[in-house]
Amino acid sequence: MTRFRLHALIVVLLAAGVAAPVHAQSGPLRIEITEGVIEPLPIAIAPFVAETGAAQGFARDIAQVIGEDLSGTGLFRQIPQSAFISQVSSFDAPVQFADWKAINAQGLVTGSVGVSADGRLTVKFRLFDVFSEGPLGDGLQFAGTTADWRRIAHKVADQVYSRITGEGPYFDS
Repeated sequence: MTRFRLHALIVVLLAAGVAAPVHAQSGPLRIEITEGVIEPLPIAIAPFVAETGAAQGFARDIAQVIGEDLSGTGLFRQIPQSAFISQVSSFDAPVQFADWKAINAQGLVTGSVGVSADGRLTVKFRLFDVFSEGPLGDGLQFAGTTADWRRIAHKVADQVYSRITGEGPYFDS
């Protein structure tokens, strides 16, 4: 009678789709994890404000290099400018955090670029934690010649990377 009940139970389970076919295995089940999944941090890099007419192209190019540097690590996902609700019109303007939260930005980089009459390039930037609505460290300023604009952009990206990850500089080597 017990054998009949066991067979009946197996038939019922198979019919219900609960039991799966049994395959011969040569040992215990093994799961091998070969790599992890890291979700990139969404970051917005606002167009840098050109403080002078001569700084317009540098402002655009510097922000672009910063974005490419950070995105290239795989740790950051740059939010496209077409998604931005707010625009940064002045380096000293207050940040409208609600607008950046609405597009799911977790970090925000703002900056400005100036070119003096003698050809000196000055780049200022700030990094903000959008959800805590505050800066991540103090803003910094880098200066050099206009020929050094790319290196300055890498230095800004280094600072952003270091402040968020806690690791050392990565781009200006």
